[in-house]
Amino acid sequence: MKYDDASWHYGGDFPEESPPEFGATHIALFMKWCFSKGWAGDLHLGDEPEDTQRVINGLMPATEYFLKYCDGKLTDADLNAEGNAFAEAYYGDDGLYYVDYIDHFGELMYVAPEIQHDYALFSTLLENRYRSGQLTKSQLA
Repeated sequence: MKYDDASWHYGGDFPEESPPEFGATHIALFMKWCFSKGWAGDLHLGDEPEDTQRVINGLMPATEYFLKYCDGKLTDADLNAEGNAFAEAYYGDDGLYYVDYIDHFGELMYVAPEIQHDYALFSTLLENRYRSGQLTKSQLA
């Protein structure tokens, strides 16, 4: 299952002056948070464990890793079972990920690199959403 694809963003309504990697930033940040929860898929743990750990530790930009190892696509192969259960609900069509991202980082979407995102705030936002269990729009209705 494909959750997101950077080309869907930079190939669509995208600022002409922004580099394509800005269309991957919001996806890569989500992936980094999932990896930090211990939800990296076997693919990453087996094929590039050192760089996976570097992303978790903040020593390698998640966007760089995402474009290098995931070809700009976030799929179920990138996460383990627990990560996929969360992603299916929160990142899915009925999910609140985009709502949360835009509410907190909308002014940065497609125009700012990963380093300009406050990862501590981002991580807290996702952790609070995870703990609350309110992951979808229909749960809020």
